[in-house]
Amino acid sequence: MLILVSPSFAQDAGFNFSYNKDLSYYQVYDSKNYLTGDWGGFRSKLKELGIIPTARYYTTALGNPVGGESKGVQYAGLLNAYLIFDLEKLVGIKRTRFVISGSWASGRSLSEENIGNFFTASEVFSGRTVRLYQLFLESEIIENVLRAAVGRIAVGDEFATSPLFYNYVNTSIDGNPISIPINDKGFLIIPDAGWGARVHTAPIEEFYIKAGVYNSNPSVGDDGNNGFDFSFRKGVILISEIGYLHNQNKSRGGLPGRYTFGAFYDTREFKKLSDETKKQNGNYSFYWILEQMVYRENAVDDQGLTPWTSFTVSPDESINTFPFFVSGGLVYKGLLPNRNYDKAAFGFAYGKISEDVLDKDYELMFEITYLIQMKRWLEIQPDIQWIVNPGGNSDTPNALVIGMQMVIDI
Repeated sequence: MLILVSPSFAQDAGFNFSYNKDLSYYQVYDSKNYLTGDWGGFRSKLKELGIIPTARYYTTALGNPVGGESKGVQYAGLLNAYLIFDLEKLVGIKRTRFVISGSWASGRSLSEENIGNFFTASEVFSGRTVRLYQLFLESEIIENVLRAAVGRIAVGDEFATSPLFYNYVNTSIDGNPISIPINDKGFLIIPDAGWGARVHTAPIEEFYIKAGVYNSNPSVGDDGNNGFDFSFRKGVILISEIGYLHNQNKSRGGLPGRYTFGAFYDTREFKKLSDETKKQNGNYSFYWILEQMVYRENAVDDQGLTPWTSFTVSPDESINTFPFFVSGGLVYKGLLPNRNYDKAAFGFAYGKISEDVLDKDYELMFEITYLIQMKRWLEIQPDIQWIVNPGGNSDTPNALVIGMQMVIDI
């Protein structure tokens, strides 16, 4: 039987929906997790057959009353919809699933329209179009030890990410360290996907190793393609990640942590930052993600405080806008009494801009946010950001961003 699991369990089980913000949410199916409920019992019947339809809608309303290139308020929306087919139930292929998904994006970006910064204020904005997202097959080949996936998938779904990142609104943190997709536009992140294959192995409980090969083709994310550019061209990304999982098994006690190191090489052709008429083949980067709970309210749940940090290094300054990037923060689940599922978070992100980009130095972002679990299917998240040196330009006033994000499971 295929079970939907959370990211915290994913590394132990070896079979999961990766760290994708939508798919990782659905643990064990329950119609109470959705605004529209059980559809008069039809949703439960589909699940019994092996078909799980899910959808999640994100919307942000953010404004910058201070700083930036101009003052403004912008709305952005993103609807992600998935059909998950449990092939063990449907056709008897054990521990295997097929996923097809798509998205509808709307609104405008506050960063693009008003602030002019690299670290996009809202990860929700992703263009204004309907597009195909994922189309892939995943199977647990050796139970709890080895799984593999192939099809239309995004590198950022499983690599250089953490469940903690999804507690933030600013794209510098939310999902993946933003320096990676800025430096390498072929490193696709939600809602863009390309051809790829990945394997994940957990030979022992405390360690995992995963690797993948992906088509490096930034144009598949163009709005005009609507996600239907099925070509395989330009280059490939070869990526690998190793992780140490500390005290992930609750029965052993102790505070859980996760320590990750990864590296990738892209064979595609890259333009020089100082002169776009000049090009070179190949680019490479390294990343580290460190997270460790330091306080837990009791031994039976995950309420408590977890600090984290991440680093990325892309040594070739001639083609990488951010050769060095660091982010970090604190996440506290259940900070307020009787609000056990709410999360309070503080985060920062700093990116050093390449010396080959003239008249730009660095960009720095601070964020304070509080995720309120209003219903099992509704999250409301007030958010405050402070953008220093927007776009790496000291002539642009530092910007204050105020607003909120709302997430609805439909």
